[in-house]
Amino acid sequence: MQIKADFVQENGLYTGFSVSGHDLAAADTGISVLCAAVSSAVELTCNTLTECFGVPEKAVKVHPAQDAHNQIAVRLPEPDPVQSKLIQGLLLHLTLLSEESGGALRVTVSGQ
Repeated sequence: MQIKADFVQENGLYTGFSVSGHDLAAADTGISVLCAAVSSAVELTCNTLTECFGVPEKAVKVHPAQDAHNQIAVRLPEPDPVQSKLIQGLLLHLTLLSEESGGALRVTVSGQ
């Protein structure tokens, strides 16, 4: 099992991201700390974009799955330098988590 986080950058600004997948729960607790950390960071970013910066809710797409391999995708309606920094913060956070995940979290950036 793996969590995948893909970020989009256009003309130096981050304009969106997609996170999908799942991590196996620890046998002793039944909880995946990695999944909880990624989910919390993504929810915080999405809520800040929509509720604080006024990004339309339709810019956030949630694709639920029965097997817990949900996908959430965000695409800004237009590039914005401040909103880009928020997405970049999520990228930094997930990159640091991926370094500690033993391959359970993969982070990529497309575009430039």
